[in-house]
Amino acid sequence: MKLGIGSYTYGWATGAYGFSDPDAPRPRIPMDAMQLIDRAVELDVPVVQICFRPALHELSSTELDDIASYAAERGRELEIGTVGCDATHLRQYASIAVRLKASLVRTIFPGASAGLRQERSAIAEVAPFFESNRIVLAVENHEDYSCRDLATMVQELESPFVAVCLDAVNSLGRGEGIREVIEALLPLTRCVHVKDFASRRRPSGMGFEVVGAVPGQGGRLDIPGFLTQVVRLPEKTSVILEQWTDFGDSLEQSMLIQERDARQAIDLLRSAIAGLPE
Repeated sequence: MKLGIGSYTYGWATGAYGFSDPDAPRPRIPMDAMQLIDRAVELDVPVVQICFRPALHELSSTELDDIASYAAERGRELEIGTVGCDATHLRQYASIAVRLKASLVRTIFPGASAGLRQERSAIAEVAPFFESNRIVLAVENHEDYSCRDLATMVQELESPFVAVCLDAVNSLGRGEGIREVIEALLPLTRCVHVKDFASRRRPSGMGFEVVGAVPGQGGRLDIPGFLTQVVRLPEKTSVILEQWTDFGDSLEQSMLIQERDARQAIDLLRSAIAGLPE
C-alpha cells in the first residue's frame, strides 16, 4: 500500500469542505496543487490525491503541465478526483489524468439514482475510455447509496479499470457499519480513504452525533485492524488520509489545527503500517 494525503486532508485550506454550501468559510486564496505536493514532501508520503479542490477542469493545459512537472521533480505520484457520473465530465477527467500522469480518478455520487441504475449506465459508457488509457475509475461509497449496490455495479461492469474507493466512515450516514462496508467493498478496492471518527450522545441523551476525531485520540476506527485487511490489496493501492475537522474559532485556527493533526495522523498511520505482519 502507498500512503498519501489529499484535498480532504486539508479541507479548510483547499476549500473542499462545504462545496455545496455557498456560505461555508473558505480561504481568500485556497491551497493549490503545488502546495499539496509540498505537504506530501514535508510528510514524506508518496501520493497526492487532488480531489475536487482545486478544480482541475478549470485549469489550463499549461497549468496542468506545470503540476505534472512539479510532482515529478519532487517524486510524488498523483491521483485526482471529481464528483458525479456525467460521461462527458468523466472523460474530461480521464484526459486530465493522462496529462498529469495520474493513475486514478475518484468519483462519488451524491443524490444517486435508485439502485445506481443511471450511474451504472454512465460508467459503462466511459469505462472503455479509462481502459484504453489505463486509468482506474474508483467510485467512493456514500450515504446516498448502499455499499451492496455499489459492489453490484462494479462487479457487473466487469472492468479491471472500474473499482471502489473505500471510505471506512462515509456509509455510517446510511446506517452501514464498518465491518459491513469492508466485507462488501474491500475485494473491489483500489483506493482507501482513512479518517477517524467519534460518536457521542446528544445533550438530550436522545440520539448520537458522529464527528471527526484525530487518529489515536479516542476515535472509534480500529486503524491497525483496518489496515491489516487493506494490506491484502495490491501494492499499488493508495491509502489517503482525510480529516473531519470541526470549524474552530476562525478559519485560520481551523487550518492550523488540520496542519497539526495531519502530521500526527500520518505518523500514526506510518507506525501502524510498519507494524503490520509481512
